[in-house]
Amino acid sequence: REVYMDFATNIKNNEQIRESLIGLKLQVQKEASIQNDTELKDKLIHLLNDEDPKVRKNSAVLLGHYPGTVDILLEAYKHEETDYVKDAYLKGMSMQDCRLYFRDLQMIQSHLMNLEDTTPKHVQAQLKILNPLILKNQIHKKKIIKLKHAPVDVILTSLPYYQFVLFADVLHLRYKPVSQGVLVRTDSIYDLLPIRTYKDMLIPLQGASGLDMSLETIMNGFERCNIEDIFDRLYDDHSVFYFRVVDAMREKKPQLIKKISEKLFELYPQKLLNATENYDIEIVIKEVQRGKVNAYLRLIHLNNPRFQYRREVSATSMQSYVAATMVQLAKPYMIEDAKVLDPFVGTGTLLIERCFAKSAHFIMGIDVYGQGIESARKNAKLAGQNIYFVHKDSLRFVNNEMFDEIITDMPTFAQMKDQEQLQNLYDRFFERIRRLVKPGGYVFLYTSEISLVRKNLRLQEGYLSLEEHYEVPRGKNMFYFFIIKVK
Repeated sequence: REVYMDFATNIKNNEQIRESLIGLKLQVQKEASIQNDTELKDKLIHLLNDEDPKVRKNSAVLLGHYPGTVDILLEAYKHEETDYVKDAYLKGMSMQDCRLYFRDLQMIQSHLMNLEDTTPKHVQAQLKILNPLILKNQIHKKKIIKLKHAPVDVILTSLPYYQFVLFADVLHLRYKPVSQGVLVRTDSIYDLLPIRTYKDMLIPLQGASGLDMSLETIMNGFERCNIEDIFDRLYDDHSVFYFRVVDAMREKKPQLIKKISEKLFELYPQKLLNATENYDIEIVIKEVQRGKVNAYLRLIHLNNPRFQYRREVSATSMQSYVAATMVQLAKPYMIEDAKVLDPFVGTGTLLIERCFAKSAHFIMGIDVYGQGIESARKNAKLAGQNIYFVHKDSLRFVNNEMFDEIITDMPTFAQMKDQEQLQNLYDRFFERIRRLVKPGGYVFLYTSEISLVRKNLRLQEGYLSLEEHYEVPRGKNMFYFFIIKVK
């Protein structure tokens, strides 16, 4: 507080003004308040006319902490002749409610965007403040894609090596498997939204693939890419697109991503504006092989209803598209109108996806953790699925009737942290299958504990047979999906 008073006193007394303004600015950043010091406010307003540009710059930022000074800062901005000072007036305004001055801000933005050269640092610095400020003070009209549009290529990304699961859903389109999933050509992106087994929808930018990981090479790719053509195909709205650049490198490159964001605006000043929120698109820079990147569009404003039920999750919850993929692998073995049990239901994702795949007569989820059961109930209700949930230890559960199927995401060592306890759980579960599932029924298991499953399949080979087994890479770990028949 004493340091703050020294700086404020110096400014009021015209002593060491430049140094005191900088010091006071740092103090205010540390939550020292200046709002009640009206004498200081008057002095700061006076200093907006000082001959020293740095004095004007720091005074403008400090004035932003005084409500009701937007008109003063705006007027000073209009008369400012030193380019590198101008962003300080905008920064001061950005701390306040600017709704009454929205048209003025839009005019400044339009002027900057239509300059013959938008590359200078002072232009970039101003737009960096203006873009989110304008977005914050208006209701941003979301872009709407045409129901039917000119054909575009879209990549539906999948689990590694499981592109084939998507084939049945895209047979009516031109498609081909690619390393990340399936590339399809469509004239209606909305038709792709209900497909449950893809993770992400990316639009590849032609001419911006296989690029060396350098700013120059990547920007050369953007110069020759078809991004403007894609906008014309998908949208009737030709107004500016707010965007952000996503770092999908194996090792994050924040400085490179920042430079790409700046250069993209320089390249498309009338088409693209960088924003940190309420953006229309994401431009994804993805490392597809060591040192090589591709650029994609992600249309994040698309309202995709596939997994809206998944509100309640835990750190160990299975991702919905993974659950949907596992269910598709099991679907040929599923029985119509079956009685289905998930004895380790968690938050319910896998069981809910099972319900979407094929009709069932009765569905039950059991879990020993009450919080998980409550989360599963909420998710199932949002999904519109009639599932009966029981808060109980499934290894002590007594059933009156047998089930046709068990489908479950089994506990793992990473969750339990006790190998002996985990082994005991698997042993007891496999022994109980004969009392839970009818002969001719199936058990669909997802787990990373392959040795425990193999051991119990050997021990129970008299009444269990392994029909299929899939390896499922999940980051640095390997999971497995087993399709087991009860004899």
